[in-house]
Parts: sequence; C-alpha cells; structure tokens
Amino acid sequence: MAIDAMQRQTVSKREHGSAPPNFNLRIAIEWASAHTDDQTLAGLLRVYDRGVEIPANVADEMETLLATPLSRLTDHEVPQLGELIEELLSQAKDPELLASREFSQVRPTLAELGRDQGVSRERVRQKVAKDAKHLRKLLVCERFQTVRWAVGRLQAEFGVAIPTDSEPVKRWETRLGDRQSKALRWLAGYVYDGNWIYRGKGGRSHLARMLGNLVGDEWLISTEDLLGGLDPSVNPSAAIGFFSESGRWRDIGDGWFVRWDGPIQAKAERVLRLTCRPMAPDDLIEAIGHGSATSLKNQYKPSLVRVDKQFRLALREWGYEEYEGITTEIEQRIDRGGGIASVSAMIEEFVSDFGVKEGSVRAYLEVGPYLISGDEVRRLANRGYTPSSVSGRQHAIPIREKWGQRFTVSDTNLKGYSFGLDRDIAAHNGLQPDDSLVVPATHSGSIVGEASLIWRLTNISGTVDVGRLSSVLKELGIDAGEEIVIVATPESCAVLRDSETPQQGRSAISADIRRSLLGRD
Repeated sequence: MAIDAMQRQTVSKREHGSAPPNFNLRIAIEWASAHTDDQTLAGLLRVYDRGVEIPANVADEMETLLATPLSRLTDHEVPQLGELIEELLSQAKDPELLASREFSQVRPTLAELGRDQGVSRERVRQKVAKDAKHLRKLLVCERFQTVRWAVGRLQAEFGVAIPTDSEPVKRWETRLGDRQSKALRWLAGYVYDGNWIYRGKGGRSHLARMLGNLVGDEWLISTEDLLGGLDPSVNPSAAIGFFSESGRWRDIGDGWFVRWDGPIQAKAERVLRLTCRPMAPDDLIEAIGHGSATSLKNQYKPSLVRVDKQFRLALREWGYEEYEGITTEIEQRIDRGGGIASVSAMIEEFVSDFGVKEGSVRAYLEVGPYLISGDEVRRLANRGYTPSSVSGRQHAIPIREKWGQRFTVSDTNLKGYSFGLDRDIAAHNGLQPDDSLVVPATHSGSIVGEASLIWRLTNISGTVDVGRLSSVLKELGIDAGEEIVIVATPESCAVLRDSETPQQGRSAISADIRRSLLGRD
C-alpha cells in the first residue's frame, strides 16, 4: 500500500524546498498519540511500522509523507550518486583513458592503450597515474562526500574479497550501471583477479593467509567454526566461495569442509577418517574422484595398513592386524609360537580376518618349506633345493656351462613386470632359495643395466622372479612379441635375443651347408 502510494505521489527531484499540497499529519499524529507519548517523527514512524491496524485516513496521510521526495525537505538540489560519480570523473584530463585502464575487468596493457593514442606506454602510465591521484584528492572534498560515503558502504559490503557474480556486486551494478559501479569499485581500492574482486593487489594473498592461520593444521572444519573465526572485514559468503575454489579444501556437505591437498595417499587417509571403516582401493579412488587404485596399492604406507586379501585399507592407528600375504602371515604365526603353529588356528584366523580361502592356506603350507604333523606346522630344518634335470625342456637352452630360458616378451614385461624363471634352471645356475639379489644385466659382454633375482621360498607358482629388465629391453630395442633368452646366475643376468644364441647360429650354418649340398633351398 505504501509503495503504491509512493509511486503515485513521486515528483521530480528538481522540485524542492516546499511541502506537497494538502500535506497534513494531524490525524496521523493524533492516532499515534494513542499508542505512544513520543511526539517526534521517529515516534510516529515506529508506531506506523509496528504492524498494528491503521485507520484508512491515517494510512493516507502516512503514505503521502513517505512518498515525499527528500529533495522537498531541503533548500537545495540533492544530486544522485551516479551524477556525482560522473562529475568526479569529469575532473580527470582524460576520463576515457582512465576508465579503459582502471575500470575494466580485463585490463588492456599500457602498450595497447599507447598504440590507440599514438603515445608511448610510459606516457599512458603517467597520464593515468596523474588523473588517479587528482580524483582521489577530490574525493575528500565536501562536494563529493556522498561518493565518499558510498565508497565506505561498498567496502563494508565487499570486505577483503568478493566474487564478481555475488549479490552485492550485482546490486551496485543494477543501481548505478556498469560504468559508474566499476568507477566506485576503483575509488574504493578494489582490483579484479579472474572472477574475484580483491581489496588491493595483495588482497588475494591476504585472504589466503588469514584463512590459513584460522584453520591451521586441521583436516576437517565446519562452516560454523570457519565463519566464527573470521575477521569482520571478510564477507562470509565470499570466504566460503574462496575456500571452495582454493583447491585445498573440499565441501562435503552438511556445513563441513575436508582438507583436500597433498598426495592421493593423504586423501585416502581422510576418506577413511570420514567413513570410519576399511575400504578397498577402488572404493577409495571413487570417493576421491581421481587417481589410480594400482598407485594406491603400491604406495599406501606408512599411515595405512592392508587388512585382508581384498586389499582393503585401514588406518594403522585403528589397530587392525596387517595382512602381508599368506606366506608372511604363516611365517609370523610360526615365529609367534616359538617355531610351531596350529594349522586349524591359522585357517580360522586367515579365513575370518583376511578373507582368504581355506584351500589357499593349505596349498601354501603344502608347497612351502614346512613340515606338517597333524595340526602342527614347523619349518623344514633344511631349506635347500635339489633341482631336477632340465635337459629336454622346451624352454631350457644350454649356454656354455649354464642354462638359459627362452621367453616371449609381453607388454607387461615392458611395463616392469618380472619374468618367471624356472627354479630348476635357477638352481643349476647356482641360485639358492631365499636369494634376493641385484646383479648387472649384460648383453654381448657389456653391462646394460641391472636385474633383480628373487627366489621366494613359498612362491606357489614355483618360479624365481627376474625383474628390473624393462629399461634393458627398451635399451636393446626389444618389443613385445619378440623372443629372448635369460641366463641368470648369482653374478649376472645375461639377456640375449633368441637369434643370438649358439643353437640359432649352428642352425643357420647347418641350413647353409644343406643348401650347398643339395643345390636347392
């Protein structure tokens, strides 16, 4: 009702210095006296705004009062804020140059402006600096005190930083228009940085430092705690937006932020703290939103432990038994029992705690270096290995006084996966169970890298791991699908192309002789 009346009664701001026709508050004042003894205009307005039932004739008088332009209550013209801003800008020697350089969200360079004006970049800098200094000095004059007060109001609303699409920014743009609102922003000392507006060139770092000091080493913080500790100069919604866009924190909903910097392992740890339960690497990566489950499996220590066969991870501080593979777990139980362990107890524990199958446990016990008697298992007293003959095996090749093994190189080998060397071949070449060696990798008598030779006693596949050869294969130009021969000894690991073996050389000579004798291919 009051707004409609204001729209009907509004007169030009140019008309000032006299009350509107039939301006009479007698009825309204008498009505207000029934509600308050305060006979001031403030007392009248408080009663009117209280929400009590208002007689129609009182409402008419109040609407006339509220619709009266302020210019009618003074003896001089009251200019609009936008007009004063334009008047202030007109005091610059080159207002358009100043606006082009200082008001734009994407500032043109001094060189670009210099080309447009046909002057040097230094001359542009001097002109802009001189006009800026002049306008800021004028801002303290009484003539522009309304602009100065508006600057203070804008600073109170914007704070240290604010997004360009925020409600306060849009409100000033709607009121003043694009040019004048940006001029007021500049007069208030704000600068653009991407989609943000900061108080001064150091505003961004100042805000980041302020928030950093507030959160400290916390890994989880609530919006309530964050806003409660803010300096009054920081706009609350801007702080939340800056926090979310920093990349260091992640909004997880319900008013909480979790620290989101650091490596993938640190993020996995925070996800576990939030869920309070062990999780598989695939599930952790899904929750994190990026990264590789394989990478997490290979680099999850020291704060995390693997708790079962499915490779679920938990925080070490939770006290879970760490699962290190069936072989290691068997060895640990035998050690804990002073050299003897219960088969049934291990099976019960491994199946329930680690999720392995009973058949897998029994298979590792049977092929490993153990002696089983009833329910008791002990280590074999002699862990040596007596190899069987390898002569006649298709993959075995005699190389001088040693044995080599033929392999077809796969993509996984080129990515770093080991070759599985026949343990009988390994033993004939002098390798022993429990060996874990790093030896020179050679080709044609020259060292081309290094190789690891690991004979795990309880490797259920019955092979010796030959690793670290991916770089050697690449150095030699060997691709997937090619055949090579590996001769591994305690002193070295020779890598030969299949065509470089003595047998292949003899086969080529025999073929030449045969063609010569028979006179045909």
